[in-house]
Amino acid sequence: MRSRLFTQFVMLIVLLAALSGVACAAELTGFAQAAENEFLELYYKAETAEIAVLHKPSGAVWFSNPPGRDKEETVARGAAKARLSSQLVLTYYAFNQQQQMDSINDAVAHGQYEITPLPNGLRVKFLFGKTWQDRDYLPTIISEERFNELILANIPREKDREFLRDMYGLFSLEEGYDSGEDLSIMGVDFDHLLQGWGIKVEEPRFRTADKRRLFQEYLVLIRDNMKYDSLGEVKPEEILALRDTPTLLLKWNVMQWDIEDAVQLVKAAGYTPEDVVYDHEYYNVAPPYPDLRQFEVVVEYLLDGEDLVVRIPTEEITFPEKVWDPKNEEEVSYPLNSLSVLPYFGAGSVDDEGYMFIPDGSGALIYFNRSAPLAEPYSRRVYGQDHAAVPLREYSSMLKEQIYLPVFGVVKGGQAFLAIIEEGDASSRIEAMLPGMRDSYNKVWASFEVRAAARVNMQAEGELIHLRQLSLLMYQARLNQNDIALRYVFLPEEESTYAGMARAYRQYLVEKYGLTELSPGTDLPLIVDLIGSFDLTRPVLGIPSNVVEALTTYEQARSLVDDLLAEGVGSLKVRYLGWLRGGIRHVYPRGAPLERAVGSRGSLEQLNRYLEDLGVGLYPSVDFLQVHRNGLADLYLEFLHAPRGLDRSAAYVNTFHIATYQPIDGRQTALLSPARLAEVIDSFLRGYNRYGISGLALGDLGLLLYADYRLNPNRLVDRVMAAEIIAQEVERLAQEKRLMIAGGNAYVLPYAEVLVEAPLFARGTAIVHQTVPFYPLVVSGLVEYAGQPFNLSDHRGEFYLLKLLETGAVPYFALSWDPSFETKNTDFDYLFSTYYPEIKRDVLAVYNQVRAVLGGSWPAVMVDHKVLAPNVCETTYASGLRVVVNYTSQPYQLSEDLVVPAVGYVVLQGGN
Repeated sequence: MRSRLFTQFVMLIVLLAALSGVACAAELTGFAQAAENEFLELYYKAETAEIAVLHKPSGAVWFSNPPGRDKEETVARGAAKARLSSQLVLTYYAFNQQQQMDSINDAVAHGQYEITPLPNGLRVKFLFGKTWQDRDYLPTIISEERFNELILANIPREKDREFLRDMYGLFSLEEGYDSGEDLSIMGVDFDHLLQGWGIKVEEPRFRTADKRRLFQEYLVLIRDNMKYDSLGEVKPEEILALRDTPTLLLKWNVMQWDIEDAVQLVKAAGYTPEDVVYDHEYYNVAPPYPDLRQFEVVVEYLLDGEDLVVRIPTEEITFPEKVWDPKNEEEVSYPLNSLSVLPYFGAGSVDDEGYMFIPDGSGALIYFNRSAPLAEPYSRRVYGQDHAAVPLREYSSMLKEQIYLPVFGVVKGGQAFLAIIEEGDASSRIEAMLPGMRDSYNKVWASFEVRAAARVNMQAEGELIHLRQLSLLMYQARLNQNDIALRYVFLPEEESTYAGMARAYRQYLVEKYGLTELSPGTDLPLIVDLIGSFDLTRPVLGIPSNVVEALTTYEQARSLVDDLLAEGVGSLKVRYLGWLRGGIRHVYPRGAPLERAVGSRGSLEQLNRYLEDLGVGLYPSVDFLQVHRNGLADLYLEFLHAPRGLDRSAAYVNTFHIATYQPIDGRQTALLSPARLAEVIDSFLRGYNRYGISGLALGDLGLLLYADYRLNPNRLVDRVMAAEIIAQEVERLAQEKRLMIAGGNAYVLPYAEVLVEAPLFARGTAIVHQTVPFYPLVVSGLVEYAGQPFNLSDHRGEFYLLKLLETGAVPYFALSWDPSFETKNTDFDYLFSTYYPEIKRDVLAVYNQVRAVLGGSWPAVMVDHKVLAPNVCETTYASGLRVVVNYTSQPYQLSEDLVVPAVGYVVLQGGN
């Protein structure tokens, strides 16, 4: 009996496998296999250059373009619908306007592509842009002999031959011929021009006016080609081709749709634009010119173990740069701006169930087919705003968070993939759309700015008022030098969630950088910002002067730490702000000069030794990229050290009014060019190492990323290069110091011991449906991390506490020893709630509550996360602890006998 059951079970498995194979074969009809390994099979379709990937472990097939697009698409029409078959979309500029081309309409449709096999994949070379426009195939003028021989002789249908011939008028010059009709043309001396030859028009239905018009049209063509001002300037030798040569000229009243039909007939006959060039030049008529708007891009698809790698070699990208335009007799450029790579890979139809993951802030989900009235397409730059491109003119609440991780993904029908931008991440954008925004599909993809561009407004005063409206496009001096590479990681069915994506990316970082887990068994830490000093304007001898005031001296910092430890805080890490000369907005940090308002060098060294003995980490904070203030002695010279914007002026960061969101005049913060970063850090370390402090907090190296758009291509630092420079310098700092990093862009993650101001929320637009803790899932157990300080965060009270329990983030507060009302009516009035005696109760309450839930098994490593309902989430930690948080105003029924209170949580251990 058991043997029979076992046999039936095996047969069922075999049958299911066979059915799965049949289904895959049906899906891949028309595709040819390009490569295969143990985990994946790569297919391609020669007719469209699209690809498909079969994930063997799950049996899922992922397509670069929606397989059912011909029937499923109901929104897009024409070329927009055809674009669903494209793998690349490029953006370029022509005549100060942005234009687009895609691989299907502008390359494949014209046969301008080449597929080449590779050992583990394939390579597709696209030539975007038609060399010849359709109209270039139809001659305006041609000898009757060549017309009959090259065109009519190759058109099989008599009706088509008659149709095409009827579009032309036949004429010639015959010596001594006189039709007896008045064919004179105003301003043309026929005696001089014709020199005894007569105009012979052999069209029975032509009236005298038509015959005159036919010859006049020919003279117009010569005038335009020779750039004469009038028909009277046409010379006798320029019409010699008509002598004794029956010639056909396209009639002036041919309808556009007839021209389109004629073009198809001429194409089919094998007559080419090159033939048109010969015929036109023979008659001194302007020939058609090849379209200069041609772009060449190569895409490589490579199987790499369990992943698909898509690579675009930048050195093989070509575009029209300072080329001669013979038609207009001038030098022109059509700068390439960006490339969208596989914009439809894994796209979900209106019938599919699933969601798109985007790395907005901590991470967010966009559910399939769930649009909103105010929803707009999602498009955000990876690693935040490039302040050197164009200064930000208006503040937005979305700027409170940015994209920190270069990833995105799709979960569809129980299967999932995660895309990791491996190269070119600093020049990329994450984009997403829902059905109805452009077409009928849910899709997320990455686009890459290969050459930065910005519209610069020209300003004028006085009488030149009209110039106020003038704007010019300014471009980066060269293309980015890095390749573009995306790694598509296909997840097994049991891992096909956003949490599974996070685990996959975490493992990717561990393997790439050799990251190690935090040591277990330590107590829950508390992270505090100590506000050392700040600057303000105050009358000194009746003169408004900038002075520095202390909020927490070194001695007071010691007392504050003692008090926290005495209250039972088990582990403490201190980020000290305002210790450098000038306070929080410190001077250019060459030599690490100290601020005397908070104490002497001896006091700082004494504080450091005292905290070391207590096991408290001290991390004095410094900004390297923002130059808050400088003097001549600091050796910061704007024309040498500041990055250049695309408008060729020195780049800066605006400070915005909290109520109007508009820039405040005179409150711009200068920036340091990434090319100068190494020398400033060298100078800083020479001074800082004298203090004997092992920790260091980086205030902006993990948050800001911008280019230096200098005109000299050899001195230009593009955004990808800037990220590489910052990563190298942070790695060098990490070799000497224990680093606490604010923000945490992906390129600095491997070097951080502690992260503060890390993303715990998403700030996406109306298209975003659910915030998820993707970022915490990735870094959990690798570094200690905290969000914004509790007392300065937009999300306070219970919401903040719930976020800590959901994400395993460390409690974090900004504190000062002196009352925070000292900052009132200053630029630092946002520090309105840092006074330690007043906030001490909150500090201890939050710390002890998190410690009671998570502190018993610190570090609390997140291993899973689920969205149970909108804004109701469950986190599972490595210890087996489960925490369910409810951000809504209504209780949530978790089970028959368990309710999660509104704005509350429940803790489950195992199944209890």
